Amino acid sequence: MKKNVLSLSIATMIGSLALSGAASAGVAYGTAAAASTAVTLPATSATDLKVNPNGIGHILLVPYYSVQEGNGTLLSIVNTDTKNGKAVKVRFRGASNSDDVFDFTLLMSPGDVWTANVSKDAASGKAQLFTPDNSCTLPSSAALNSTKFMTARVYGADEAARALETLEGYVEIFNMADIPPKVPATAGEIAQNGTAAIDNPLFTAIKHAPSGDNAGKPACGSGLDKLRSDPTLSNISASTGTAAETDRTNLLKHGLWAPTTGLTGSWTILNIYGASVGWSGNMTAIEARNGTDAPAPGRVVFSAQKSDRVPAADVNLLTADPLLRNKGGATPGTGIIPAVQFDLPDMSTPYLLYGTNASIEAENATAIDLAARGSAPIRQAEALTESLAVQHVINEYITNPKISAATEWVFSMPTRRYAVGVDYTSTATMENPIFNGVSQGVAANAVRGPSDFFTSTNTKMGADGAPKYQACVEPGGDLFVYNQEEAKKDSGGFVISPGVAGKSVNFCGEVSVLGFSTTQALKAKIATKDIDTGGFTSGWMDINTRGLEVANSNPKTYRGLPIIGSAFVKMTGPIAAGKSTNFSITAPHRFSK
Repeated sequence: MKKNVLSLSIATMIGSLALSGAASAGVAYGTAAAASTAVTLPATSATDLKVNPNGIGHILLVPYYSVQEGNGTLLSIVNTDTKNGKAVKVRFRGASNSDDVFDFTLLMSPGDVWTANVSKDAASGKAQLFTPDNSCTLPSSAALNSTKFMTARVYGADEAARALETLEGYVEIFNMADIPPKVPATAGEIAQNGTAAIDNPLFTAIKHAPSGDNAGKPACGSGLDKLRSDPTLSNISASTGTAAETDRTNLLKHGLWAPTTGLTGSWTILNIYGASVGWSGNMTAIEARNGTDAPAPGRVVFSAQKSDRVPAADVNLLTADPLLRNKGGATPGTGIIPAVQFDLPDMSTPYLLYGTNASIEAENATAIDLAARGSAPIRQAEALTESLAVQHVINEYITNPKISAATEWVFSMPTRRYAVGVDYTSTATMENPIFNGVSQGVAANAVRGPSDFFTSTNTKMGADGAPKYQACVEPGGDLFVYNQEEAKKDSGGFVISPGVAGKSVNFCGEVSVLGFSTTQALKAKIATKDIDTGGFTSGWMDINTRGLEVANSNPKTYRGLPIIGSAFVKMTGPIAAGKSTNFSITAPHRFSK
């Protein structure tokens, strides 16, 4: 592992990658505790997802990456679990509509740190990742470093336009499974009820050598071969939805067990070719917790990093993505985008247990029809959306011309994709939002989950002058801008461009960037708006993001919108002693629920 990410990344900063293999499906199964006297392995017990303000969790979110106009993005992921390794999915999604542009599997040893930078490739115009790190990945780090971000799923009239769609977005990171150091075995054969503890071959392959010629490096190599296919899991209890004994053994033979908390990370955006400034922050952490609000093991949600098609009968059990879900309901069909294994898991792949709700609890039981079983990822996406939903976004802005100040606010909605995707191929105008519903295999009487936050009421294509292929979300309430001396204006007192006079800002794109008074700190280009604050040069703003009303609520209550992000500020002072005086501020948004 390389710890000096900053110097390495600055020096070098000047899609989905898949392996081939046999067809299979992803895994999303709970585990009972291993019935072994030799090794203690916990049962899946998580029932909820919550944002952890302490920054450690099962899931991490980077609200924004950018390689526009000389920007580069540095990433650092830390496994604070000093006992278990982690099988981690890393996925980059584009700013317009959360389309997958690059993903891979990262295998972290206990206490490991993985680092990388993202920059723009001058030849192709696409984003590219470079990692100097030794940690094991699938595909290999060499393959990651030689492959540009993918454009197969983004919108664009030609390849150059599609390349631009890779230059901004956000990143989702989640622990698919723990990799324990020891596994139970009997007579040398791995078994969940084994009487002896033996070394986990996968753990051995990913563990960095403590000394010798290969000190600081893991073996990787053939030790990762098991992960080129999914565990064979077929004996699932109809009453509990939990992997039975033979399946628990197969998980252990792959070296995997129930994922626990422990991931944390940070991001940095550097601009070294223009303003020579940088912004940084901690990744948003989401933790799986049990009924007592304590961190708890989730389901194993592993899927091999391959391009094989996921069987149609399994897709709706594993994702809420409306473009991937098959449209056949109880009669499996094909999604708008046929799902392949590297699409899984995503953040909606069932991570939790759901108590006594039969349509959820028995999602893997063959006796339950596909539509009912398909409610599990919808419920998962709902839990994630609820954990992020806020009703007010508050932050500061600085546009004082005396210090050449510029401010842009980033609004990232990382769960919107699980309620609405955009089908670029359905019509000549490319304006077709696809909402989760009966056509995506959700039973008419089943929980709608994230689609209760995003419907055709508040989500429209190309609204208020935005590009026609971008979905735009109305916040649901007004906004108020204040200067530093208590003066106040509402949405009728200024202009939002592009927009409609007197109307609050729309969040167009999955990652929307709002500039103040034509200033630009980040030089964002994909999903941008500007607010003319009407003579206010510095102050604060409050955006009401109450979202949709809860049906039949009295008094009226609202759902909020799942938003994360920060204000990015850049300032330039006079030259002092022959040196530039550039400054930057990263101010995370403040929220009210």
